[in-house]
Order: sequence, then structure tokens, then C-alpha cells
Amino acid sequence: MNEPTETAGDAVSQPADLAPQERQSSAASAIVLRSGQEEFDHKQLSTLALISPGLEQAPRGHLAMFFHFCVRTGLDPFARQIYMIRRKNWKHAENPDEPEYTWTIQTGIDGFRTVAHRAASKAGEVISYEDTVYYDSEGNAHDVWISAAHPTAVKVTVLRGSARFPFIARWDDFAPVRYDRKSGMYVLVNMWRKMGPHMIRKCAEAGSLRMAAPQDLSGMYVDEEMAQADSEAVAGVAEDATRRLRAAAGLEDGEDKAQEPANADEQQRHSPTPRRRKKAAQKPPEAPEPTTADEKPSAPRKRAASKKSATAKPAS
Repeated sequence: MNEPTETAGDAVSQPADLAPQERQSSAASAIVLRSGQEEFDHKQLSTLALISPGLEQAPRGHLAMFFHFCVRTGLDPFARQIYMIRRKNWKHAENPDEPEYTWTIQTGIDGFRTVAHRAASKAGEVISYEDTVYYDSEGNAHDVWISAAHPTAVKVTVLRGSARFPFIARWDDFAPVRYDRKSGMYVLVNMWRKMGPHMIRKCAEAGSLRMAAPQDLSGMYVDEEMAQADSEAVAGVAEDATRRLRAAAGLEDGEDKAQEPANADEQQRHSPTPRRRKKAAQKPPEAPEPTTADEKPSAPRKRAASKKSATAKPAS
């Protein structure tokens, strides 16, 4: 039996008596998905939770579905080729029967392309594209978008064999916004402001690819498609925090408990101090009451009189 030789890149040489499958398994990462595995193990979930915070709290059914997508698509979740995102479900606040969180399986546009090309190749077909069409606000079509304004819609058509799969993505349906405190307005998020035509084109391409390979891409979304959902989630977190702060400050339903008074009497009751100060400022000074010879002067008058007599010079 030949002795194993150690190469320059090997930290530890593999025993020669191991079977090829066992040799490959011992050298594989501890978190790699293994053949015959039916669900994520503890080490894999702990690692995935670093990539997608909160993933360890996902229901077991959602984790099983995510594992199924990883196996079906062949994408590596540990390389962030595919991942599951947790989002707050704002319907839960009004309807307790709704789940508190929703989970979305996402990937990049490159992952979508990989899965669609692989599915077409297995069927002996080829994925190709027609020219992208951009539409302005008047509905005019453009082969290339060079305007500083964003396009109103973009159409991407994927060809699989002899079948066409056109998909039109409208700007208003996908473009995410955020609230800018400095301007007090909602503005586009940074990447969509800089590369708007490119981002909306990827949304249209993802929709077209999903139509071309529904068995492989159904239930999956690219990041750009979910950007608006992320924006709504951020807005929801801000609104939730605002409601808690207002409740702590003694406010109800986003309105002050002390509503604006309907008339002057209510206004005086709700704000007595400014009203009294205003009256005091407008009240004229009172004139001193006249005194008769029989009446004794008040204490201040007596003190003034005695002070005057004490300072008067004696008569010579």
C-alpha cells in the first residue's frame, strides 16, 4: 500500500485507506449541505442566523421550505446566493390571527439567471432575451434610457426555446422611498436614486425569468423586487416607535387628549394661566380712595407722615 504524500497546501494529509466518499466528507466544511440531508442541523442554523438575523426563530415549516429551495435551486445559502428574510407583519397589530412575522426567500439577479439557465438546459432549451424597452411618462418606448428622470416602466422579454415571456415592471410598483427628516419629505433610497433605470430593469427581468422557469423560481424574489417591502418595514418600525412614544407622553391615537377648545370658555378653562396674565396686564391701576378728616390714614400714610416730620428742621 502506498504511503500518502503531503502537499504544500495540506495542513493534515488524508489517510490512504479511506474511501473516496469518506475522504471527501472528512475534508468538507462542517456546514455544507450533505447528500441525503433532510433539514438544517444546529451548526448550519447558527451560521445562517449570522447572515439573516432572527432566522433561528423561524418556524420549522418555513425552515423546511427554505431548505427545499436551497436543494432544488442548487444555490449556496452560506455564500449568500440565497437567503430567507424576516419582516414584521403589520396586519398582526389589527388581527392577532395574522402571523407576527413573514418570511421571504430572496436571491440576487445572478442567482435567478443561474437557476433559469440550468432549468432550460435540462430541458434541452436555451434562455435568450429580446431588447429591453423603457417607457417614459407619455408611454413612448425607448431602446436606451439616457434621461435624468426615471422611466415610468420597463419591459423585459425572456425567450425559452420558441416561447416568449414578456414582463413589464412599473416604477411606482417597485421603487422604494424613505422619510428624510431634513426635507420633511419621502425620497428615493440611495441606490434607486443613483441607478434607478438599472434597478427597475432587474425587477422586470426577474419577473420574466420567473415566468420562463416557474417550477424552479416560483416563490423566490430578487432583492430589488423586495426593496419596497423593506422600505415599508422601516416605515412601520418608525411608526410603531412613534406610537409608543406618544403613548408614554400621555397621547392617544396620535392626537392630544386636550383637544382644541370649541369656544372661548373652554379655551379659558384649558389655558387659565395665559388668560389671567393677559387680564392682569390690561387692568388699569386703581386710583387711591379719598380720605376724610375723621378717617385715620392707613399704615403706609402714617409712616410717610412720621418720616417727614422727623426730617423737618426745627423752627428758630
